[in-house]
Formats: sequence, structure tokens, C-alpha cells
Amino acid sequence: MKYLLILFSFLLAFAHAADIGISPPRLEFVVEPGETVTESITLLTDAIQEHQLQVIVEDFTLDPKGDVATLPPGSLEFSASNWLQPELTDFVIAGGEGQEFRISVTVPDDASLEGTYHGMVFFTVVPPPTETSGIGVVTTARIGLAVYVTIASSEQGGSELVDFFQEDDGNLTFAIANTGNTVMRLAGRIELRNEAGETKYALEVPDVPVMRDSEREVMMELPEDIEPGFYTALALIEDSRSGLLVGDLSFEVE
Repeated sequence: MKYLLILFSFLLAFAHAADIGISPPRLEFVVEPGETVTESITLLTDAIQEHQLQVIVEDFTLDPKGDVATLPPGSLEFSASNWLQPELTDFVIAGGEGQEFRISVTVPDDASLEGTYHGMVFFTVVPPPTETSGIGVVTTARIGLAVYVTIASSEQGGSELVDFFQEDDGNLTFAIANTGNTVMRLAGRIELRNEAGETKYALEVPDVPVMRDSEREVMMELPEDIEPGFYTALALIEDSRSGLLVGDLSFEVE
């Protein structure tokens, strides 16, 4: 293995469903074609009783709003789901404990592979059997571990601020296009300047992913205590590949 990178910051909205969780909430690998890499995560629970967990691998994608959609393995062009090998397909986690779980990634020995591929490992709590007859409702928890696999030395950057607009009186929205071949993450800020050019407020850009060859819209809430007047919003948006995207928007707060 020449190069392995694990990052710990991506957490899907359902990654702490019910009383189970994952640490780290995502895995990112940078590997060579033909290489196999194995890493461990920790599954956590604060429940008293033990849980039976089922493990499956699926494709996933994000729409422009950041909502997750899942698909059968191998459905997407940049799928890594068929490269992922969880160590077990079902197991029991003891109540109130953490348990290590290994996931291996085997990248095909294919020189045409480039950029980032991705898949999702889902852990689903299997409801215990019940002896109660009649109609009822069974609830369960499902958590997802996003896995990104980047082919070493094939990364190509590129990003564009596609749009910057005011969707309604309480929000500003910007749209970012990822024109590179790896997943990128956002950072930076949006400065709200008054007519004198003074920065009166600063909005922190959230740490969200933008998939390769896709666009992402990010809505930023204006401060609740923003004073009435005319403002210029200066967007200073950073991507994780050292790019800086700059744009401005004039708006009025009544």
C-alpha cells in the first residue's frame, strides 16, 4: 500500500439514528489499482440490550439539495460498492459497548480507473421477534457509512460558482459545480457588508460534500438580528482542493 488516507468529518443525517452510531462516520481511501486495503470502524450503542445488525452495501448519490438517494450496487457510473467487502453480513453488538468492524476495499487492476468512486455500507438493526399477535408497528434504525475510494495520482481538480441568489427574505443560496473527478468539500464564509463597505456579519460555509461531476446548492440563513438596510454579500468559498470561489450579491433587508 503506497498511500492510504482516512478522513473523519462526513456524517450523514441518519448516522446517529436511534441508539447506534459509527466512528468515524466516513472512510476515504487513496489507493493504487489492484490494491486491497482494510480499515476498522467502531459501532457504538448506548442501549442496554444487545442488537442484531444486518450489513448490506449499496450505491448512493446526492441530489443538488444534498438529499441522499440509494440504489442497488453497481448502478452508478462511479460506483465503488462492488469493491467493498464488510467482514460480516450480520452480527450481534452487545448493549452499552462499542465493537470494531473491518471493511476491505479491493480496487480492480484497471489502468483506466481515475478519480473518486464511492459506495455506502448500511448497518440495520434487526427487530427482535415478538409473540404478540395482531397489528402493530415495528420501528428500526439504519445507519450508513460513506466510503470514498480515490485512485492514487489520478486526481483532477476543478470547481465553479454557478449561481448566487436570494431565494427568499431569510436566506441566501449559492450553487457550486464540481468539475473535477474527486469528491470535494466546502468551507469559507460569506461576508455581509453594509453600504459603507464594512463587514457587519459573517456566515460560515458548512462542511458539505460535492460529488464529482455534479452541482450542489447550499442555503445560508441570514442572522435573525440582521439590521434593515442594503447589503452586499461577498462569497469567499473554499474547496478542499485549495480552490477559492468568489462572488457577490446585493440585497435589501426591510
